[in-house]
Amino acid sequence: MIKRSTLIASAFLATTAVAGFAFAPGCGSSDPEPTTTGSGESAKPPARTTKTATGKTQWFAINALKLGLTRKTDGVADANAWKDYGFDLDNKSTTKEQSKGSEGTCKRREGSPTNVLADGNKGIDNNFGQHVMSVIKSLKADAEDAVTGAVKDGSFTLLMKIDNFTTEDNSKAPASVYVANDFNNKMGAPTFGETETGWQIVDGSLTDGKTIANAKLSFPDAYIANGYWVSGDFGKGRINLNISLSGADISLPIDSGIISFKVADGSDGTIAGAMNIDALREALTPVAKRFGICPGNATYEQVISTLTQSADLVSGAPNLQDTSKTCDAISIALGFTAKKAGDHSMAPIKTSSTTPGPDECDPMADSGTPPADAPSSGG
Repeated sequence: MIKRSTLIASAFLATTAVAGFAFAPGCGSSDPEPTTTGSGESAKPPARTTKTATGKTQWFAINALKLGLTRKTDGVADANAWKDYGFDLDNKSTTKEQSKGSEGTCKRREGSPTNVLADGNKGIDNNFGQHVMSVIKSLKADAEDAVTGAVKDGSFTLLMKIDNFTTEDNSKAPASVYVANDFNNKMGAPTFGETETGWQIVDGSLTDGKTIANAKLSFPDAYIANGYWVSGDFGKGRINLNISLSGADISLPIDSGIISFKVADGSDGTIAGAMNIDALREALTPVAKRFGICPGNATYEQVISTLTQSADLVSGAPNLQDTSKTCDAISIALGFTAKKAGDHSMAPIKTSSTTPGPDECDPMADSGTPPADAPSSGG
């Protein structure tokens, strides 16, 4: 029987990855011209348009999240579904054969699978979906359903407010993104209707903790092109992640962070980028300890080992690649769908708890008795 802490840990990792794109974009620089080591076209969001249009303010609520376990086309579980989630972050399309010798890419980490650098369709980089989710799925088969279930029952969503929104090409469609919880104070599930309100915006989404106009995560250079809203110019920004989960603060830089979705119906949403594995491990450790997933036990070491050996990119490098360096960042891609929502500019603000959660790995945190469901070093 799988212990409860193991299930919590896997769900927490998946949810952290989803919530992790919710704050403060930074600046970047121009990228070199793209190159490829494999063949075929490169998966990219539509490039910025020069056209202008006048639109309106439109709110959206994410109504489903995909972790790369089910196919985009029909939602059927598929071990290769991850190949269609994300973008070609490094402008290279690496085959399994090229991965063996780290041909044209950063060097594989010692002990990593020989195919760890292999890309998905059209050069897609998504090692979170290819490797990390396989571990999470083995621990919690319904991880994807659990995450979307939290959205469907009104526990959690991401709200997007897009200004100057149009369905035609538009070079300026700036946006703000908010974490929202507890739809209608948990008195009923959302229907995701076009005029529906009722979500509470979490105070941590706001720079001052109280004013919705002051979003921490904003995309002033977002645009609409070829039927997609895109958060900014591809490969030229960094999203600085700052969230609080179970009383533990997390701060991570997300290289080449990008968000996009179809404006006509909110489908084909993508959240993609790359995370430095050392920073990710450092950030996840205190959160894991809140659940009794302690450094040194089998579950913790399995997840950390998978994260480390799944590195396929290089933090801070042009196009996230440098053939002279060992890979130190892991690519990630998540899918979502969104629905038009009502105006949440006057939504209630949910105050986050300021009380830190217990450190279940610290024998001095309570009576000294380890939590009953904490996994042992033997698994």
